[in-house]
Amino acid sequence: MVCGNELRMDAKQFLAEPRLLISADALLHNAALVRQAVGPDTRICAILKADAYGHGARLVADILAGHSANTINSPAVDALAVASIDEAELLGQATGPLLILRPVENSFLGDQRSRIETAIRSGWVLTLCSAAAADDVARIALACGKRAAVQIMIDTGMSRSGVAPEQFSNLLNTITAHAPLRLFGLGTHLAESEDADSQLTTRQIDAFLRLTGQFAAANPRVLRHVANSAGIFFHRQSHFDMVRPGISLYGIDPTMAPAKERPLRPALKWTAPLVHIRHVKKGAGVGYNQTWRATRDTRIGLIPVGYADGYLRSFSNTAQTLVCGKAAPVVGRVSMDLTTVDLELVPDACIGDQVTLLDDDPHSPTSVYQLAKWANTVPYEIFTRIGPRVHRVLSETPKEEVANAARTA
Repeated sequence: MVCGNELRMDAKQFLAEPRLLISADALLHNAALVRQAVGPDTRICAILKADAYGHGARLVADILAGHSANTINSPAVDALAVASIDEAELLGQATGPLLILRPVENSFLGDQRSRIETAIRSGWVLTLCSAAAADDVARIALACGKRAAVQIMIDTGMSRSGVAPEQFSNLLNTITAHAPLRLFGLGTHLAESEDADSQLTTRQIDAFLRLTGQFAAANPRVLRHVANSAGIFFHRQSHFDMVRPGISLYGIDPTMAPAKERPLRPALKWTAPLVHIRHVKKGAGVGYNQTWRATRDTRIGLIPVGYADGYLRSFSNTAQTLVCGKAAPVVGRVSMDLTTVDLELVPDACIGDQVTLLDDDPHSPTSVYQLAKWANTVPYEIFTRIGPRVHRVLSETPKEEVANAARTA
């Protein structure tokens, strides 16, 4: 999917800077669990929107759908999806289906036409939710001399985006009447699939079946897709021809808590070095507005990460980090570029020691589940707020490189 030496960075690189350590082994393990859940005949479309949920979209695409960063004989997934045309362009050359999830609208506003032309020429699948958008894309495709791959998303109860059920037939007829359009798929989005007993989910699936069943029977090459991560594990009837796992590929359970019955492995670990250690006396204040004062003589460690990097200000005086495997609580305000921690329990800590801000152990006191609790949010937001100043690197040397090194040693 994506090749290039710039993606082959391992854990030794950027050792003196904040890093996200991305595990290829964990990503492939999670993809295998999804494959086991849906069976060999259902395609998997990996969701890589928001820079692969903060994990680095090009790196994740290479691991799951490419060949240069793993030893699998074939891609672990069958297709990729991103939110926008801009995100698709950042991925580089795609060798399989690439879905653009944001519906096409305002096709002739600003530079939107040229961006749609890029998508059509690249063979990316555009999402349509209105007959007017279908007409616009058909005109642009005709001008390009290319057929545009499109899909329809149907609103079956999410009430967010998608064509209304009563307008679906008109949109379908519009697309099939346009020779420059090729229908790739039909989909919908589940609103509460993390609830295994959800009656809303049952109603959504039933509505989707009623709307698409006759057309699908006559057009088996058009892929139907409904299931997100929770749908994959809790609603087998939502699998259809293709599933769209997102958070589960990154090792987070769709219930937002670790689950023994689904041994997903978090693929991301966030570390940064201690860049300074300061001795402070009892009573000394730390950080903006002196919101923390030392109750005894102690040492304060400085980490080059702040809320501009996605380490949230709400972690101030609340979160914990790990230094040399021991707890080092955040003290004082998290500022834009720096965070301070109390090293009382880590007397041997030195400048250059690695601090774990977000652990890849789901039961760690610094897991993404715990950080989400401290911030009163969900793991999705914790991941996607991690900024571009934090380098994304592979946490293990790809096995094929080890083998090649052994052969040439």
